[in-house]
Amino acid sequence: MAKPTRSTGNTREPADTPVTFNRTERVLGFMIGGIFIAAFLCIAAMIVMWLTVPSAQGSMPWPVIMAIPLVGLPIGMVLVFVLLGLTWTKRARENRSAR
Repeated sequence: MAKPTRSTGNTREPADTPVTFNRTERVLGFMIGGIFIAAFLCIAAMIVMWLTVPSAQGSMPWPVIMAIPLVGLPIGMVLVFVLLGLTWTKRARENRSAR
């Protein structure tokens, strides 16, 4: 694979600048991942519970486990849209300053 060419103006700067993530984007990304993983693990646990012991739905940890995907998935989607908005505004700001 060919290396990117350097610009003709300044030979010390690389051709394409590396993309950096600030702390907010990184934290939002890990929060989104954690929420979605927890929700999908709870869904898998509910499926296993329904297949093995269907009469255990009313006993205690199962109502909480059933509620986690109902709350977590919408929160995760809102956080995905927030992260997209932050990323798009950051890139738009960088593109405006590059002109």
